[in-house]
Formats: sequence, C-alpha cells, structure tokens
Amino acid sequence: MILIVSAMQEEVIEIKKINSDKFNCLVTGIGKVNAALKLSEYLSKHKVDYIINLGFAGGNIAYDVNDVVLINQAAYHDFDLTLFGYKKGQVPGFPEVFGSNTDMVNAIKEKLDYVKDGFLFTGDYFMTEPIEKPSVFDMEGTSLFQVAHYYNIPMVSLKLISDVIGMKDHFKSYKVFEQTTGSHVLAKICKDLLEVSYEGNHHI
Repeated sequence: MILIVSAMQEEVIEIKKINSDKFNCLVTGIGKVNAALKLSEYLSKHKVDYIINLGFAGGNIAYDVNDVVLINQAAYHDFDLTLFGYKKGQVPGFPEVFGSNTDMVNAIKEKLDYVKDGFLFTGDYFMTEPIEKPSVFDMEGTSLFQVAHYYNIPMVSLKLISDVIGMKDHFKSYKVFEQTTGSHVLAKICKDLLEVSYEGNHHI
C-alpha cells in the first residue's frame, strides 16, 4: 500500500476525492513533532510499501509559484550540533542529509517532465529569511524522511511551491494560494504519480 502524507487538510481536499485503492492518505498536522508522531503511529499499525509526501512549500531564488519540486535531499535548518562535530541539520545517529528513494526519483523524472529538482530545508517556523542555496522550505518533510529512514521504508517527496521568499505580500499571497488552486494541483500530481511505473513491474 502507498501512503500519501501531507501536513494539512487544505492540501488533501482534492486528493481524497480520487477513486483509487492504491493509496491511503495521512494528514499529520503542522510541525516536525506532529509529522513524526503521526507517521510513526501509522507505521506501527499498518504495512506500507512506499511513502509519498505531497504538500505546499516555500521556495527561493530558483523557483516560482506553482513549480513542482521533486526533493532529492532534505535536512533541518533549525537543528545545529556543529559544536560537537556534526553537520548543521544532522541528528546524531542519522545521515547528514536524508534523500528520496533513487529508483522512485528516476521513475518519476522519466514520466513527469514538469518536475524540478530541489533540496528541502525543514524547520519549526515559517521561513521568510533568504538562503542563497536554491532550496525549498517546509515544516514537516525532513522529519517524515527521518521516520521513513528509521522504519526502512522507501520515500519520495514532491513539493508544490506556494510562495517565494521575498515576494510582495508574502503571507497574503500564500493564503490565497492555499485556499484556491493549491489542492487541485496536488491532486493532479497524485494522479500522475499513480501512473508511474516503479521497478518495472508495478506502479507507484
């Protein structure tokens, strides 16, 4: 079974209308702890073959609103143990960065020609400060990767750019996006993903 994971009900309104027995949908709530708690709880009770994280994210210099970004790697921007020799964002006992499953990434890129590559930064605040490295930002994604890594379940993340750091009327523009077109675009992405052939013998 495929598990589609999102943070907010606003992201999955249209996804839940898709008539398919290929996936279940989990809404975690906002923030790293909520995301990790809800996903861990679900995985402890259900068999899951793949995790797909779909949701809104902010972007910076490399992206525009409505871009669809396939996350290659993810890390925390608000976790720092560099004093003790770790990379910034690295949690002790875990990799320096987390990554989407390579086979799933390759299959998606082969079929979905509209996706862009991206690095995801996750933290427990709505990012408004610019970072020079081309990046996208959310409040849950990396914690989902951390849980998936712990349970050894393949995962991929695709983010729909809802706002760009530094844009005019940043918060207002985000709220309009959230309440209008965002969920419809995520549903289209979900439908496209369900048609992607993975490992040559079945669909994502």
